[in-house]
Amino acid sequence: MTTQRRILIVDDEVLMVRTLCDILQMHGWQAHGVHAGEEALECLRSHEFDVVLMDVRMGGMTGVDALRVIREEHPGLPVMLMTAYSTAELLAEAERQGAVRILSKPLAIKGLLEMLETITEPERRVLVVDDNHAFLASLAEILQQRGYTVLRADSLGGALTQLSKASPGVVLLDMRLDAVDPETSVLAIRRANPGVILILYSGSENLLATASRATESAYAVLKKPFPPDDMLRLLDEVFSA
Repeated sequence: MTTQRRILIVDDEVLMVRTLCDILQMHGWQAHGVHAGEEALECLRSHEFDVVLMDVRMGGMTGVDALRVIREEHPGLPVMLMTAYSTAELLAEAERQGAVRILSKPLAIKGLLEMLETITEPERRVLVVDDNHAFLASLAEILQQRGYTVLRADSLGGALTQLSKASPGVVLLDMRLDAVDPETSVLAIRRANPGVILILYSGSENLLATASRATESAYAVLKKPFPPDDMLRLLDEVFSA
């Protein structure tokens, strides 16, 4: 028997929450609604969900503020935001915090359902980005043996192409890539897929110490050479969250 997927809907408009819950339940989802960011956080601490759909502007805590806490407490949980209006600064912050999608109200239900199908795929997919072909092949083999679906790219352009075709849950990124500075690589990947979890790595002590803008948005940073078990432990944390 297929396990019913669970979605948490967060909006201070009671009718909106009730309508979305009814529609999604008709399409096979187990939907639960709350009406504030604070309520959403409490609910997530006591119940498991596959995805969160949350309004940006609410009384009290905004959706972006709630997203920031969700990212800390549930780093692998997909969060979709919706808004009828908002400032460019707020939306930019939502992207930086890792919202997987930002949808415009009124919602196009068909499009919403298609997006939910895409981002809740059970497949554990990882994109590995490294211009050292031998190291790239080695990481890919280790991940495949652990049961992950692996996408590969040996350049930033290749990574962006992969992200345009698929939605990996995690990107493993070499910080010294094609002589591109880490901040540029991270920003480009965030723009292509705001919700992806980033795990960075490098063998350069200097780079690890100076690239703070890149590492601040990462889930973790590894120093090469790193034990494969350290990488696998991080991935298991993300995909089991």
